[in-house]
Amino acid sequence: MTAIRLLLLSALLAPAALAQTWTPQNSGTAVELTGVHFISATTGVAVGEGGVALRTTDGGETWSAQTLPAEDLEAVAFNPSGTVGIAVSDDGPVFRTTDGGATWSFVATGAGDLRDVDWADDDVVWVAGRDGDAAVSTDAGLTWAYRNTGSAERTESVAAVSAAEAFVGNREGELRRTTDGGLTWAPVFLGTDRDLNDIQMLGTTGYISGNGDTVLKTTDGGATWADASNGSAGDEGLFFLDAATGWVVGDGGEIWFTDDGGASWTLQPSGTAANLTEVHFPTPSDGWAVGEGGAIVKFSGITTAAEPGASPRGFALSEAHPNPFTRRAAFTLEVAEAQHVQAEVYDALGRRVVVLHDGVMEAGAHALVLDGSSLPAGVYVVRVTGEAFAATRRAVLLR
Repeated sequence: MTAIRLLLLSALLAPAALAQTWTPQNSGTAVELTGVHFISATTGVAVGEGGVALRTTDGGETWSAQTLPAEDLEAVAFNPSGTVGIAVSDDGPVFRTTDGGATWSFVATGAGDLRDVDWADDDVVWVAGRDGDAAVSTDAGLTWAYRNTGSAERTESVAAVSAAEAFVGNREGELRRTTDGGLTWAPVFLGTDRDLNDIQMLGTTGYISGNGDTVLKTTDGGATWADASNGSAGDEGLFFLDAATGWVVGDGGEIWFTDDGGASWTLQPSGTAANLTEVHFPTPSDGWAVGEGGAIVKFSGITTAAEPGASPRGFALSEAHPNPFTRRAAFTLEVAEAQHVQAEVYDALGRRVVVLHDGVMEAGAHALVLDGSSLPAGVYVVRVTGEAFAATRRAVLLR
């Protein structure tokens, strides 16, 4: 390798090339923001006290505000395709949008003092709140069926799995689960008395964040839960891109990151001291967290988890070969069972440049080939995501 190439390789592998940073944005409001959801890297909504609903179409560079007829808005979520959004309020009704948050319509649910909302798919959405109130819609929020969870505790969080199955997280560490569309609910033992502030289910893997730096994890669909805090101090909102990669936020601007399913956590500087309440990532390289005093911080970078070799989740992804490469780099992916697999390539600015695979992959070993003939020299990150695993590898293209 020539001296010029050695210098280029050193520069490309410098930390700044794959920087992961959080940067404060100007929300234009001083109210507490309690929910945020982006449907793309540019368009998103944040909601909060006084019925404030903020919307951006330029990645948070600017935000437009409107006030919905509610005392406080507690949470917001869009369906997976981003076509319909629901915001919940502590007055009971929900607000529905079909244009990315530009306009909202009022929809009654029969439930009161709602605290959280979550979608199972493009049509099924659950909401939950005080005094055991909950409701489910199977037509994307047009009509609702009232349900009662049987709890006397106030619900703080909800996770939708399907029209039949959902979880609600309550104060005092009470988790309840339904598998019959909310007609009956059964308690799930957690071994904690902390308020359960957020829940997310990703297939059989799920996470809960709660007061007192609580993070819990399930790998059996919610039947049992174990501690996954392991030194993190976030206790408010959480968001996972997949079963392994996620964030939890908390007081004092703290944002904690894991890329190994909660086995370890890293504190990421947020650029704010405000208490943060919620976090959301529409892509691996774009994320937002919101909180008190109108705080909004944006993540820019590439999320990587480059542990080579076999994984207990039933897959193995090799390193790039050759690496550095001048034309093509090959990876070997082994999966234990047939499943949908997506393999994407990102450049150092976090832009997706190539899709290597997006579809069902049969059990066995498979070759993924990155053709660099039309790409500029630089560092590239290959991100491979299955139904129960995720991994990333770096490859350096030289000219």
